Amino acid sequence: MKKILYLVANDAYFLSHRLPVALAAKKQGYKIIVVAKDTGNQKEITKHGFQFIPLTKLERGGLNPFKDLSALQEMMAIYRRIQPDLVHHVAMKPVLYGSIAAWISKVPAVINALTGLGYLFISQSSKARIIRYFVMTVFKYLFSKKQFCLLLQNKDDLSFFKARMPKAKVEIIRGSGVDINHFKPLETKEMPTIKIALVARMLWDKGIQEAIDAMQILKQKNIKADLYLYGDPDPENPKSISERQLKRWEKEGLCKWTPHTKDVAKVYQESDIALLPSYREGLPKSLLEAAACGLPIVTTDVPGCREVVENDVNGFLVPLKDHKIMADRLEILINFKPLRNKMGAISRQKSEQEFSTTIITKQTVGLYKTLIR
Repeated sequence: MKKILYLVANDAYFLSHRLPVALAAKKQGYKIIVVAKDTGNQKEITKHGFQFIPLTKLERGGLNPFKDLSALQEMMAIYRRIQPDLVHHVAMKPVLYGSIAAWISKVPAVINALTGLGYLFISQSSKARIIRYFVMTVFKYLFSKKQFCLLLQNKDDLSFFKARMPKAKVEIIRGSGVDINHFKPLETKEMPTIKIALVARMLWDKGIQEAIDAMQILKQKNIKADLYLYGDPDPENPKSISERQLKRWEKEGLCKWTPHTKDVAKVYQESDIALLPSYREGLPKSLLEAAACGLPIVTTDVPGCREVVENDVNGFLVPLKDHKIMADRLEILINFKPLRNKMGAISRQKSEQEFSTTIITKQTVGLYKTLIR
């Protein structure tokens, strides 16, 4: 039996983003091994018939090759013991160190899924530039090897990597899919006040400040709408927003903040507009889920976000960090229910035709079959 090994940062991420494709691969006869930090979801993973191996050395925050050497050694030991036919790395640090471990361990097929370029590529700090140079040097060398496949989620990232490493094998599969049977519009929805939902980690790079600034403008114009923030701060990320700041905004009446919620479908079903002013994404799952729930979307005209939203069709694309235009587009949607309904219906149609779990899992398992010999 051929073996596919998933290496991800933590078990919760595997369940939220990779479970459907792993189940589809298992159905095709592959043995599935999941390697991730155990945050309490091991039983949930093993009940699907997957083998679970806890990853104990890899830390999500920071990128220090010397500090992370023990994580690299742990990955190499796992790869040599399991001898997978294919490893599927997801996100920056698993891709970086997993690729090195797979190359040294002679894994025959490697998929490196970058779900977005994130802080390391957004930041212009001296430290970020130095680390970025190191990462790209490693990537350029390893990704030119015939057993490596770089998996991206949007055309902008494709252009970025093709320009810098033309010899790399690169594929696009647009995200991890959305369960359109679970994420679906409510038949009737009557809320006393327009509800704007922003579902994301509470990071400055998600455009939370711009969302707050836009709400200040709407409040000054006496436009009735509430902004709901759903998500936890991320202390391991240098751009995390503190709980103190979130509670301060809440006290000022600019938002209502709720930490991470598992029932995102209910959040969107009870909302009127989805908002995500992010600085850059791979393909934001939160917007895919919002679209499947039939919401109009206001988001930034940046990589990843513009894959989900067609401007003036199923929502509005606004310039990066421009809270004034954001406020204007939100005001239009708040005031015109027929437009919200029209754009929301197109969002739902788009999710069914382009982003459903069925479509994405079929594409991903098809890629496995082409790489595994």
